[in-house]
Amino acid sequence: MKLIQLRNFIAVVEAGTFRQAARNLNLSQSSVSKSLQQLEDELGAEMLHRGVQGVTPTAAGKALLTHAKVIEAELRHARNDVQTVHGAQVGEIRVSVSPTVAMGLLPRAVVAFQRARPRVSFRISEDVYPDILPAIRTGDVDFSISLVPARPHDDTLSYLSLVKDHLVPAVRADHPLINARRLKLADLLELDWIIYRRSHTGLDVFEQTFASNNLALPKSTIECTSFACALALVANGDYVTLVPSQIFFGGRTPPSIALLQLDSPMQPWQVAVISRAKHELSAVCLAFLAEIQRMAAGIGSPKGSAGRSRR
Repeated sequence: MKLIQLRNFIAVVEAGTFRQAARNLNLSQSSVSKSLQQLEDELGAEMLHRGVQGVTPTAAGKALLTHAKVIEAELRHARNDVQTVHGAQVGEIRVSVSPTVAMGLLPRAVVAFQRARPRVSFRISEDVYPDILPAIRTGDVDFSISLVPARPHDDTLSYLSLVKDHLVPAVRADHPLINARRLKLADLLELDWIIYRRSHTGLDVFEQTFASNNLALPKSTIECTSFACALALVANGDYVTLVPSQIFFGGRTPPSIALLQLDSPMQPWQVAVISRAKHELSAVCLAFLAEIQRMAAGIGSPKGSAGRSRR
């Protein structure tokens, strides 16, 4: 097997067609097709199902894909380390973040990091815990920064807690409940809720928050997989949703959104970094993690009389 064959194989699987993979790789379709045929001949097995609608990996292809992605990630880390040793300060960092981290902590860390290392490139994607774990294990992403309930039970993964957090009900800035006292989560069940969901594993933070208070999920008119859309709906309507309080750190509360004061205990969560073992990360990745930690250490509590939830 050649590295270029593995790279082409990954590209074809991810693109779903030889034509699109060739475009993504800036190669001819015939050269990509020939490379994959040589790979299959060498391994003595079909790696791809070829159909009118495109290509999908066979069982053997899926097995190869897992290893191919790990190999690609290791080569990328090796390249980053060599370049760092030679003082080039270049490399690529692939990070996956939960939507709330994408709105606050990550942008500030990336901007600060690139001031010192402008030639480091980033590939940023959004996902949630624990859905992101397979991509971390294969090396598709270097690490994730997500809202998690506890350290994952996996000795192959590294876990670093950055910020303690909890979910808080959010409403429009002029909502009549803003000045209400001794509110409990149960008092809000009859309101119109925006239920924000991203996880497909049953470990949804929204569900767990209500379960920790021995409550069923509220009746909802809207279920949303876009966090930005959920906030916009709350800001423009008579809805309520749950948001991690850390998006309001640093005095950056959106003027159209306010947080309700609650007497109900809210389940604690952690904003945490999850990666493969730290010794498997490149020096550039480790430097960025140090920047993330520095930025997280400066985070304080949300401010504002209506923006603080009693715990």
